[in-house]
Amino acid sequence: MHSDEDTTIADCKWENTMISDDNNVHKFKTIHDSKNADDSIGTRSAESAAVAATSRDMSKVAVIVSLLVVVLLVIFFFGMNRNIAGLTEEVKGLGSLRQEMAGIDQRLVQMEQGMPSQMKKMIAQDIVNEMAMKAAHLGNTLEDEQLRDKMQQVLQTLKEVRQGLEQ
Repeated sequence: MHSDEDTTIADCKWENTMISDDNNVHKFKTIHDSKNADDSIGTRSAESAAVAATSRDMSKVAVIVSLLVVVLLVIFFFGMNRNIAGLTEEVKGLGSLRQEMAGIDQRLVQMEQGMPSQMKKMIAQDIVNEMAMKAAHLGNTLEDEQLRDKMQQVLQTLKEVRQGLEQ
């Protein structure tokens, strides 16, 4: 007879009995057959050969998977290295951009220092032009000859002021 530890599914017949206390639990017993015991020795050697072949096949699969992982890690490493190199170049480019911005700021300050007198002249010219347009419109809409003549004098004076600002 065989012990329960050496028994395989092919060696056993199962007997199903019910425990009568609560009628819900099944109890299984193994029943050994002497005919199956002789066949089990042959099947065990075939099973062990199959297990050995399977483990050799699995070791080949494990080697292939590990090689693929190494290849992927190398690809990932070089990809990241390339990205970091690109970022380093962009950071260096930002340094030169900061220097250019500092130069532009200095030129802007110089321009602001020289601009107030020119700006004042430009604003005065715009105001004089606006006044001349309004005076011309008003001179054309007036019916009284004396008022029209006075508006013409005002227009002449505004033209003189504009010429003085342009110089």
